[in-house]
Amino acid sequence: MRAPLLYQLYVVLTVFLVPFAARSETRKLRRAGVAVERAHEKLGHATEYRRGSGPLIWFHAASVGESLSVLSLIGRMGEMLPRARFLITSGTATSAQMVEKRMPPRCVHQFAPLDSPGPLKRFLDHWRPDAAIFVESEIWPQMLRRTRSRGAKMALVNARLSTRSVATWKKVPKTARYILDVFDLILTQNDEMAQAMVDMNAPPERVARGVNLKSLSTPPPKDPALLAQVRTALKGRPVWVAASTHKGEEETVLRAHQSLLA
Repeated sequence: MRAPLLYQLYVVLTVFLVPFAARSETRKLRRAGVAVERAHEKLGHATEYRRGSGPLIWFHAASVGESLSVLSLIGRMGEMLPRARFLITSGTATSAQMVEKRMPPRCVHQFAPLDSPGPLKRFLDHWRPDAAIFVESEIWPQMLRRTRSRGAKMALVNARLSTRSVATWKKVPKTARYILDVFDLILTQNDEMAQAMVDMNAPPERVARGVNLKSLSTPPPKDPALLAQVRTALKGRPVWVAASTHKGEEETVLRAHQSLLA
């Protein structure tokens, strides 16, 4: 399939922008306490040097929630595929810290390379994944096309795009088809998202409704001493949690709490 002009322009643009993006991304990681060597994984420089001889399955997720959602899946696949090794990539320091605390056997974490020719070539030359599984909304055009060109089997799981993202992709149908055609399988969170992927020009025969991986995740690790301290302080009172809130949502949460108290 011939690359659309929009994709070709994007490739050229990323070549010019990669020095600025690299500086920004590495600074962000360094401020979060990430070592210089590991921050340079963003440029495709591997810090885990042994790929291993068995098949390598690469999982790419964006941040904490997406990364943690695939750990149970990796663990189950590891039981079914005893020779396989697993690579998980993400973009944030927090996700790296959480993943490394709960890493399944035969699995390593690296920061995801920037979506530009140089970083991706270095990354793919080193890791040579046999399969690549992308999570939720991780649709990076070059990462997808270049991974496919290396012969890897590819899937998008737990697919979830915002209404705005779907509308944007639908405005460029040829480019959307070119990008989504890389996937051998697309599993969405619900029927609505499955139809949206088809409307974006994903091959209909490769799209199916899956399950929300986050609902299958194992509970996060806990500190028994801290848990006991909190339970003592609460004295058996009921508790509810508003987690991972965005700007403005706390006010709504507090109003709901006032209503509950009444």
